[in-house]
Amino acid sequence: MAFTQEVRETSIQQAVLALLSGFVSVWAVAGAVGLAGGGIDLGAVVVERLPYDSPVLAGLALALVVAVPMALTSVLAARGDRRAPALAIGSGGLLIVWIVVQVSTIRTVSWLQPLCVVLGLAVLVLGVIWRPRPE
Repeated sequence: MAFTQEVRETSIQQAVLALLSGFVSVWAVAGAVGLAGGGIDLGAVVVERLPYDSPVLAGLALALVVAVPMALTSVLAARGDRRAPALAIGSGGLLIVWIVVQVSTIRTVSWLQPLCVVLGLAVLVLGVIWRPRPE
């Protein structure tokens, strides 16, 4: 009975991690495309605060730092790969660091930033919970 319950709990955590990190990845890709393609207008003041005044570079960084790790986390979690928990901890942490750096760089706060911190924490915590326990 305990084995069945443990498998079921792991499967639920695995599914939630796969869906949540996949959602964050898609959201980050949309943001990256919007920044790089000009669909998201940050305003002249914020653009001047970006490295090299470049929304394209910011979009590329968002894709590499947030979207790619979250996509990998989602795929590995969906497959039940043993590396998924460690990657979830890393990608959740990267999202949190991304938001801290973003706020300190652009010096502007949006409702999306605290939400992203919560999502990053959720991914990180799911990775910690799903992590294999030493016997």
